[in-house]
Amino acid sequence: MGLCDRCARLLNDFRSLAKAKAAIFVQKLKDVVNKISECCCSEKALASQEKPYELLRRHGVESKRISYLTTAQSRVPTAFLETCCTLLQSEDMEVQRTVSLSMLRLLTDSKIKEEHVIEMGILEPLVDLLQSGDHIVQCNSSACIALLASSDSNRDAIVCSDAVLPLLVLARTFDPKVQQNAVRALHNLTKSERTMCVLCEEGVIPVLALLLQSADSNIQFYSCSAVSNIAAAPKYHAKLLQLGDRFLLKSLVSLMGSSVLKNSTQACQCLRSLTGNGEAQQQLVGLDWVYPLLTLLRAPELSSSEAAVMLLSELSAHPLNRESLVNLGVMPVLGELLLMYLPNSKVVSHCVITLTHLCDIVASQETILETECLIGLLLALGFDWNEDDTLLSVLACVHSLASFDSLRSRLVEKMTASHVGRLVSICSESENPDLSFAAGSVISKLDMNDKLLKPHHRAIVGYLMRFLRNQEVRFQQLAIASVCNLKKGGGLDGMTCLLELERELNRVQQQTEHTRQLLQMLQQDTCTKDKS
Repeated sequence: MGLCDRCARLLNDFRSLAKAKAAIFVQKLKDVVNKISECCCSEKALASQEKPYELLRRHGVESKRISYLTTAQSRVPTAFLETCCTLLQSEDMEVQRTVSLSMLRLLTDSKIKEEHVIEMGILEPLVDLLQSGDHIVQCNSSACIALLASSDSNRDAIVCSDAVLPLLVLARTFDPKVQQNAVRALHNLTKSERTMCVLCEEGVIPVLALLLQSADSNIQFYSCSAVSNIAAAPKYHAKLLQLGDRFLLKSLVSLMGSSVLKNSTQACQCLRSLTGNGEAQQQLVGLDWVYPLLTLLRAPELSSSEAAVMLLSELSAHPLNRESLVNLGVMPVLGELLLMYLPNSKVVSHCVITLTHLCDIVASQETILETECLIGLLLALGFDWNEDDTLLSVLACVHSLASFDSLRSRLVEKMTASHVGRLVSICSESENPDLSFAAGSVISKLDMNDKLLKPHHRAIVGYLMRFLRNQEVRFQQLAIASVCNLKKGGGLDGMTCLLELERELNRVQQQTEHTRQLLQMLQQDTCTKDKS
């Protein structure tokens, strides 16, 4: 063979050792087979089934063949799934380990179709193996079920196979790999309304709540994602919130401060789903959620900042949260977000909604509104948004600021003629009546000097006449109030097109007077009929 003396000697020693071990194994196997054959209980079985030795030999060969197939490049023939189903029911632990691992590899590499696994009846033995006494077998089988549960079409079959209780048991085991696979399977099962309902009836909520405090970050993520799926359905909020001493909310707030960004983001999303419930808002009062939320707002990932600002806008709607948010420094962060993510409608919308909620606290404390907030807000006002809802939120925020004297003066200081032109343009050209009305409401609130208004005199008169001709009373009333405010502030001085506006105001007055007279006549007729 061309080997040196040393290597040849080592090889001979290995051969001798292998022969000795093989002989011992074969002898033990024969002893077992002989003892089984000699027993009276095996006579009937031997008449209709394979001999035990042949059965054991065939199981060993087939399990090796299936293990070999996991390394093949092509899909595994469906016929081999029948063999897998048989071998998974073997009482030999090594066969269970080998075949369950092979099934896991085949599913992971998509070498077998998931629907074939269900159709061939392999799910039932996999569920049985969840209750195996061997952690490796439990790990492999739970991982297989987690993969199968990723498909919506398989989830009903998994629940109907009584897999839920064994998975709940494994989710509380001390083996981290088994626990992780079990929780991943439960998470996938919460993605369908039907299977989620079964899980909640079987008691999944307390288990998931406890797992939020796991030391394993993956278990935290899967359990929090599962809770988020459940929290998305308001009918489960009562069950989620009834855990003693605000346990769930405390766990989620703690997880929101996690150094693992995906976990803190997921906890934030879960809290947002729950804060639509008034009871959850009450339970959150007094919990230390502000600092972790502020940290997440400044996260490097956009998805994390989005999740945080969406939660912030919900929490700032609760009056009891507003003062602590302002005192702990949320305003500078809002300014940073507005400047950083201006084209992002989701971030901008929730930033300005939060700012709107906090205006009264800022005004009452006579706090100086951060320059970044004002600049970001005015930049958002001038941006050409595709979504009307975003612009409506911006206009509502500007209107709220203009409603407070101290904030209005700061706002006007930062405004330019182009900002006024943007408001006038919305009033004049927008086909959305709500946008036109919102922009007009802002102009009516602002004490603007003639320097800001002069470039837009004709356009201002144009939109005011448009409002006066509108059939909706709210537009007519807004136009009249705007004329009064502009006249009071000297904004109408020097306008060369006031005659048309005056005529339109007279027409509205006559129409109003006519309406008043009609109403008076109707009231008189009603009184006459009552007397008769």
